[in-house]
Amino acid sequence: MINNQLKSEYVKIINTLWSGSMQCNSIENISDDVIRLMDEVLTKIRDGSTAMIGVLAVFKIFYNQTYSSWAKLIKVALDTVDAHASDWIAVLRGNRQYRVVVNSAALGYKSPVQIALYEAAGFM
Repeated sequence: MINNQLKSEYVKIINTLWSGSMQCNSIENISDDVIRLMDEVLTKIRDGSTAMIGVLAVFKIFYNQTYSSWAKLIKVALDTVDAHASDWIAVLRGNRQYRVVVNSAALGYKSPVQIALYEAAGFM
């Protein structure tokens, strides 16, 4: 069973992808069908942006700040993994080259996700 904290993350991701335009996007309407569709969207985004996200993460860790030792730098690199998916999407949208990956996935799945949210809310 998916808990409310995880459902809240899906709500944030949906808001980020569709700029808050999705109706019925709330924790109680994050159904298994919505999760399945969002997992497909996120997979498309990840698969289309794999090369860039690695380069960006490495650049930020290794070049944006000087650390007193490599051990501290490596710890920062390991701790960097704790980020929200909505933050990841925002980073991708901020890069001209990969904005199209996010926008394409969002465009292709907006209607199916909206329908799934309506169904979960009992409107269909």
